[in-house]
Order: sequence, then structure tokens, then C-alpha cells
Amino acid sequence: MDTAPCQEREPSDMADRETLEVGNNTVHADAEFADGYCNGSLYYYDTNHQLPRPLTSEAVSLFMMDNLCDERATARWNAGFVFGWITALCEHNPEYFFTSLVIAESTRHTEPLPKLLQEA
Repeated sequence: MDTAPCQEREPSDMADRETLEVGNNTVHADAEFADGYCNGSLYYYDTNHQLPRPLTSEAVSLFMMDNLCDERATARWNAGFVFGWITALCEHNPEYFFTSLVIAESTRHTEPLPKLLQEA
């Protein structure tokens, strides 16, 4: 396994930053971190992702380490993702929970063509 640090681009200037309201704080985040933050929050609130109960320090640590080391995204996006998930965990607003639609890959539902189209 490659343990080299993730490649990071230079942070963007302040004009390119988004303001994230996080509890009683404000975070000025670049677009990459903000995108990860929004995805992490949505991931927490998606009820398809069920947290183990009781939530343990081991489960939280594993989640954080797995997602901080995810090579599919940059380190900055991953940090935003974990931060968004933790923020949503602390917020835990029941009004925000949702369920993603799961579409079966091989299921196809079609209706027979109307008789008029079958004769054409």
C-alpha cells in the first residue's frame, strides 16, 4: 500500500471561497473542501447508511480513517467529507433525513405498444 502523502493543490484565494455555517461558527472553504463537506453531510442524512448502535469510538475512527485515506478524491475533499459527516452527526436534525432511491440495475419495466403503433 502506498503511504505517500496525497497530492494537494494550493489553496485558492479568498475570493473563490464559500462560507459554510457550522453550528455557531463560520468556515471559509475552498470549493473542493465545501463540496466534500456537502457530500459528507448528505451521506450522514441518507437513511440508507445506517450507523451501528451504540455508536462506538472504533466505528467512528474506522469511518474517519477510511474516508480520509480514500484515494478516489483529494485529501482536501476527503477532509471536507469527514467534517461534513461529523457536523451532521452533531446536528442530527430529524427533518433532514432522507432515503436515496435505489434503482435496480437489470430491472426494466415496459408496457406493450398501443395497437396503433404496432401496425406502423
